[in-house]
Amino acid sequence: MRGEPRNYLRAATSMNRNRLPERLRSFCIPAPWLLCGICIWASCFLMQAAQATEKWYRAYANGIAAMQRSDWRQAIAQFETALAQKKFDAGKTRAYGAVFIEYYPNREVGVCYFHLGEMERARQYLQLSLQHSASPRAREFLQRINSGQSAPPSQPANLPEPQPVAKAPEPASMTLVGDRLNIAILPFVAKGIGGELGEIDLLDKLTTVFVNLNRFKVIERAQLEKILEEQKLGMAGIVDVSTAAEIGKGIGVDAVVCGSLVRAGNSASIDARLVDTETAAIITAKDAFSNNVSLAALTQMIAEVAGKIKSDLPLVSGYVIQLENQRLTLDLGRANSVRKGMKCHVYREGEPIVHPVTNQVIGKSIAEVCEVQLVEVFDSYSIATITKAKNGMPQVRDRVITK
Repeated sequence: MRGEPRNYLRAATSMNRNRLPERLRSFCIPAPWLLCGICIWASCFLMQAAQATEKWYRAYANGIAAMQRSDWRQAIAQFETALAQKKFDAGKTRAYGAVFIEYYPNREVGVCYFHLGEMERARQYLQLSLQHSASPRAREFLQRINSGQSAPPSQPANLPEPQPVAKAPEPASMTLVGDRLNIAILPFVAKGIGGELGEIDLLDKLTTVFVNLNRFKVIERAQLEKILEEQKLGMAGIVDVSTAAEIGKGIGVDAVVCGSLVRAGNSASIDARLVDTETAAIITAKDAFSNNVSLAALTQMIAEVAGKIKSDLPLVSGYVIQLENQRLTLDLGRANSVRKGMKCHVYREGEPIVHPVTNQVIGKSIAEVCEVQLVEVFDSYSIATITKAKNGMPQVRDRVITK
């Protein structure tokens, strides 16, 4: 009796097949094989779909890498590949698993067209990006286009990171050794700025913002004015890098901030450079733009440009991993956001400091060895030279922290 239903099904299948025209009988597939084929086809389709969804973030990363090489056309092609699978810009989107990234392909296509001089196409993509997810970078480049600016051939792309990057340790969670980077804010040159900003003191505004970053040691304005008066330079503004470095050297600071504030029609821009006082080399240069001229816009621009400079000089720590005469190899590289010209403290940890009552270890004794400056920076390491000796010579496994 158990076989009867199966036999009945076989008979019904055979009978239905016999009713078909001869030319169609060869295409008849028994139901189990048909179901198996459908399952295989569906599995392949789903696997291809899954692979396709994985490709957009790789294409986006490839586009960012092409921008870093200033290969704008290749970057556009990569971003278009990403856009074909994921059309909308977003400040936070899931790439895979629990990994989230910033995803702004429309914005970056607009930036590429800006560098290629195709301003109308750049405008379209930047406006589309702002509709999806507003970002300061998209607004900045759109303001450049609206103010008639063009990209100089040597202008850096100032690119975002396509993949999530671990945050640098906060200052409060790491051992701080020695002084922070000592800087002076020099008077900025102001062009085209009239009475619409009232009696605002640009130097005071700049100084306040940099002090509130809690990253630098900023000298007092009175000390700055004294040295400027001695050198008969006044407070009109200093843009020459060599002069700025000489002033900073006379004051005794590590670096100076100088730059300009320029108005063009209803727009304004601020450019700031951090200059090393020993070498007169520009450590970093940043700018900010606004499509209106007001006190609020000026305050926002100053805060933005100061924040960019701070981001380029993070507080990070590492180790001395190799020594060769006066040259040290450190395990800090571009992956740690360090750059050529940055200064660091080298120090040695000693015996634990034990609380006499609780017997808990509350720290370690610290001996600062020397100060060094990065002269070559690679992906995962850097080369530094000693700029100031303090307590003996550095050794492998000594600790290092950016100044």
